[in-house]
Amino acid sequence: MGFISCTFLAVVSALAFCPVPATAASGPNIILIYADDLGMGMLGCYGQEIVKTPNIDRLAKQGIMFTRCYSSQYCCPARASLLMGVHDSHSRSYTQTNGGLVITAEQQGWSNEELEKKAARAARIKPSGGEVFLPELLKKAGYVTGQFGKLEWGFTTWHGELKRHGWDRYVGYMDHQRAHGYYPSFLWKDGERLPLPGNTHADGGKTPEIYGPGATEKRRGNRDGKVTYAPDAMLAETLKFMEENRNRPMFILFSTNLPHGPVDIPPAENKYAGHPAIRQAYAGAAGGNRECAGAAEEYASMVDKLDRQVGAILAQVHKLGLEKRTIIVFSSDNGHELYYRTDKERGRGLNCHGGVLDGTGELLDVFRGSRGLIGQKNAMVNLAGLKWTNHEGGIRVPLIVSWPGTVPHGKVCRSLVANYDHMATFAELAGVGMPEGKDSVSYKNMLFGKPSSQRDYVVVDHTVITGDGWKLTHKQDKWLLFQISSDPEERHNLAETRKDQLERLQAIYRKEAESPRKDRQKPEQPRKTALFPPLAFAG
Repeated sequence: MGFISCTFLAVVSALAFCPVPATAASGPNIILIYADDLGMGMLGCYGQEIVKTPNIDRLAKQGIMFTRCYSSQYCCPARASLLMGVHDSHSRSYTQTNGGLVITAEQQGWSNEELEKKAARAARIKPSGGEVFLPELLKKAGYVTGQFGKLEWGFTTWHGELKRHGWDRYVGYMDHQRAHGYYPSFLWKDGERLPLPGNTHADGGKTPEIYGPGATEKRRGNRDGKVTYAPDAMLAETLKFMEENRNRPMFILFSTNLPHGPVDIPPAENKYAGHPAIRQAYAGAAGGNRECAGAAEEYASMVDKLDRQVGAILAQVHKLGLEKRTIIVFSSDNGHELYYRTDKERGRGLNCHGGVLDGTGELLDVFRGSRGLIGQKNAMVNLAGLKWTNHEGGIRVPLIVSWPGTVPHGKVCRSLVANYDHMATFAELAGVGMPEGKDSVSYKNMLFGKPSSQRDYVVVDHTVITGDGWKLTHKQDKWLLFQISSDPEERHNLAETRKDQLERLQAIYRKEAESPRKDRQKPEQPRKTALFPPLAFAG
């Protein structure tokens, strides 16, 4: 791939939010494919050697692959940040509600109305009257908006919240805990229950992470109540939405739960069953980890399934003749996770790089999902840690942008971007002004190779990363300072030797961490209009 020297605009003009009539929309269709727990190293374009991802790789070949995109360490703050256009470290920014509410509702026979009230009551922090969300912003720019998959930031959302945020249509899981199972008895579609034929499990048929002798055969053999794979239903609804709105500007958030574990894949689609490289890697494993070979095969097949679903979306764009006016963005909510080990927590420290333990050389991750071709001259970098950490392996995520014929193809961008920058970028593409006070900064100029100045810093998970390559975080009463440009694997803590940089980044940290949101002039003030519109509930 070639290289584009592109950096962020340091400042975005503070434009007053001015709604644009629906008929005025002239921007491209925007499709954001948002994978779940997918480390960049699971993709061929970032260096994956076992699992093949030809459709996602094609996006990279036809567009731009970013090497310095940061997000949160797990799903909820990442998705909240994405939808709100602000970093995840502000105080009282949003409520992370408990998961499992929809499971309880099904088990106890609650009505939709009862569930709606309980879910809304659990969200203690309400949006301010003038607060603007990503789909709402694009909707006011004339776009029809649809979300399909793991809905909102969770862990439980509800119809009123989805409509308040600006979604015209949605299909998927309202309960992120339930999304850990791939065979729920129903999904949610625009406030009503969408039954999935043959599925009988309130918890979605979540796979037990038990890896004793015979666990693989039991997991693959027991398919009672598991007939309709939820990702297939959500993809079908996405393609239908595209067909129905082919003549209107669309914003689609395809927030699939693939390849989040525990592992589960239709047996007929377990493409990597018996794969020799996987079997060989687990041949010498001790205890239950030897049995995890089967789980690793299924996980690889889930990544393959994700790639094929990306291919289906690309094929639909082509079929509908929308290629010249559709930009596709592919990313993930956080870094890699090991759903095919009994001791995954061993991979979360600074002593594990690219899935290999320092010192002993023990291979924890057969796929090396927390590494990538992101170094200088496309060198392989073994990132430290996994999901649930703010090490690079937990917060550095893939980002690919493709718009054939408009965005240069086969390029690599090494500039600093953040998950919450999608809002400003999509707004600029749509031709609508940004609301005041957002942290989001557009990366549109990067897509077209236009000169732009260096972005000073981004903030994710109480961590500061600067445009010139420094990173600061605070753990267990200790400052960790790394020069990521020269030490991307975080092997040398410079907090004691580079006091100048420590003080510089500490000043940013104190300014941003637990700071109030600037886009909320009057927090938690209710709108004069009803927050939740009347609902038509299904029985």
